[in-house]
Amino acid sequence: MFLLTLSIVTLTTLIGSVSASPENWVEVIRFTGSGTEQYTSEYFTCDHVEWRIRWEYVPDPEYPEFALFNVYTYPQGEDTLFIDSIIKSGADDTSGVSYIHNNAGTFYMKINVANTQSYTIIVEQDLDSIPEFPSFLILSLLFILSTLLFVGYKGKLGNHRF
Repeated sequence: MFLLTLSIVTLTTLIGSVSASPENWVEVIRFTGSGTEQYTSEYFTCDHVEWRIRWEYVPDPEYPEFALFNVYTYPQGEDTLFIDSIIKSGADDTSGVSYIHNNAGTFYMKINVANTQSYTIIVEQDLDSIPEFPSFLILSLLFILSTLLFVGYKGKLGNHRF
């Protein structure tokens, strides 16, 4: 019983991901541009599971109400199912941060802008992030541990009957 309790406590401490402090974010890649363009970025790799996209754009001062800023982030090899999107227009709400959780790998972006004086997209990852411990794995481990303890206890009793 002691081993079972110890196993449960150990597994529950492994669940979750480490929270990031501000100094743990490092730049992976940066994209800049202006005017009106459609652009498919180069591939970039986030080795850590927590990362973010910091973005900002400056609308064209002549037609700020017609500014358009759209960014879609895709996993490598995918072209229809994006993992993140930023869709903005006009002169309000021209900067922000989009967080990606539990998703390491290689990605690319499709960037569409119109009537912008400039834009900047910065991808950063949290160096201290670790993946979450899957809950189905916890249940499997508990089942295996319980079975082993039961078999061990039954073997210790032998053929004794109560």
